[in-house]
Amino acid sequence: MLRSARLSALRLVVVAVASSACASTAPNEKAPAAKAPATALAPRPKEAFPAAPPETPPSSEAPAPASKEAPLRPAGKGARAYAAAATKQDAIAVRKDPLRAGILKDVTALAKREKHPAPKADARLDAAMNDLAHNLRGDDLPALEVVDFLLTHYGIAEPSPHLLLSRATAGADREVRTQALKEIAAVYKTDPVARVGIGIDRTGDLMYVVVGLQETHLALDPVPRKLARGGAAPISGKLIGRYRQARVVVTTPDGKVTEQEPSPREGWVRGEVTCAADGRYQVEVTADDASGTAVLANFPVFCGVEPPAVAPRGAGTRQARVSADAAEQDVLALVNRDRAAAGLGPVTWDPKLADIARAHSRDMADHDFVGHVSPRTGTALDRVHKGGLQPELILENVGRAYSAQEVESGFMASPGHRANVVEPRATRLGVGVVLGAPVTGTIPLYVTQILTN
Repeated sequence: MLRSARLSALRLVVVAVASSACASTAPNEKAPAAKAPATALAPRPKEAFPAAPPETPPSSEAPAPASKEAPLRPAGKGARAYAAAATKQDAIAVRKDPLRAGILKDVTALAKREKHPAPKADARLDAAMNDLAHNLRGDDLPALEVVDFLLTHYGIAEPSPHLLLSRATAGADREVRTQALKEIAAVYKTDPVARVGIGIDRTGDLMYVVVGLQETHLALDPVPRKLARGGAAPISGKLIGRYRQARVVVTTPDGKVTEQEPSPREGWVRGEVTCAADGRYQVEVTADDASGTAVLANFPVFCGVEPPAVAPRGAGTRQARVSADAAEQDVLALVNRDRAAAGLGPVTWDPKLADIARAHSRDMADHDFVGHVSPRTGTALDRVHKGGLQPELILENVGRAYSAQEVESGFMASPGHRANVVEPRATRLGVGVVLGAPVTGTIPLYVTQILTN
């Protein structure tokens, strides 16, 4: 099974007291608030069902294309708008398959036994999973950029789903269905499943199956994928479940990030994307729960230009070998590359921040979570202060992905995370990378970035 990785961003500004030589929280100030998002963007390995083991040892370096394959071209037409649910026309476009119907039946029965709401079949997610099933081969892992592209191509605004990958001999429907149910039950133990999509490729001697299990915490009102030059569209909807204080964050084509005022109506989202210039606008909807800030939706809107018709690369990726130390230095180099592209100076490596970041990544790896708030160490502010540091500015990005390159790409694709990386006031950086337990030949990286002044 491939479970979606988590990427999470936090911004803390500690107000300096004029009479003190060191920065601290002003007595009458509220506790520093999380200002930037957490999101589920990249698939991460967890446990797999029928698949051959890799011929080489597992690894954890920047993923390379599985082969010199052409960029993936989706089989279905692109959606006109993002929406909370599929349309009847979407359902017509997906070919019926008895294995898909069987897995869906099993998931529905499982939800009933566990007293969970029954997940909904979503033809758009079926289409995205079909494209992956038809293009992943051998021990390929789905590339982050391709998963994100397919979701938004078919009009899904939520972050990446949990992914279950299966490769089996043709006709092994019963075996695949049995093992899939076990893996889906494991997902249900930790995360709610609201949407199911199933992709199947039966064209060769082997059958490829990809199951997507997606959480949904926002009933998003329709948003056009494309707007005319100078156009605008509201970003609105209702929060579902435990989340509160929804905000809209937008990256404009020139790379600038703007966080809009939250809706005055609790439980609702209110914002707007305005086409001040032609190009791609990346839109996020974030909200808070007990563990911090999460991204509930992350999608591009294209102003005055056509949405891309093909993915940025081929579907498959594989890892190469690297150490945690090397991955940390890779992240430092990537952060300074992205800051230079934004016209900013580099940040300097800080060993104390790196120790703090490394300890938090170890906590996340040991306890299988990605977030800013830990029951063992508290918040980012707590961790930095316990480390003996008193900066005025604390920015934290945390994530889990296949490689340094992929986690940084995920951060930069998210408006909130990007704002942390390209914060002009940041001058120092600590990165902590911890390698997770190898699963199905793949090692996830737990990554913490802490930027301060």
